Amino acid sequence: MRLALIAPLAGVIAGCAATPPAQPEQRTVDVTVTYRERILLPPGHTLKVTLDDVSLADAPSRTLAEATVDLEGRGPPYAVQLSTPALDLDPRHEYAVRAEIRDPAGALRFTTDTRHSVLTRGAPDRVDIVLVGVSAP
Repeated sequence: MRLALIAPLAGVIAGCAATPPAQPEQRTVDVTVTYRERILLPPGHTLKVTLDDVSLADAPSRTLAEATVDLEGRGPPYAVQLSTPALDLDPRHEYAVRAEIRDPAGALRFTTDTRHSVLTRGAPDRVDIVLVGVSAP
């Protein structure tokens, strides 16, 4: 008799248990960044890499993912991984990765000068970026 009462109660309790929400599927882009100059940047320089929706020619790009890395005096190449929910991507849109390195004062030292398309329209999910130096003002 007791077993007949306990079994349904156990089912009710199990049904009330909190289930973690499902994590949305992520799309990841692996990025390697380097520059041609054979120099080692002193500590304090930072690398910023962004994944942008660059579909609209007459509007600013929209950033979907971003990573900022303190270079800590390390030399290139630098590896960064950017992730965004797959639901945020539209297969009709075009996405690109860009990168820049700034000195401790925030002045731009290196930047992307070429579009690096990723994720849609047959573009890869991995990109190698070679930054170009920026002249001091």
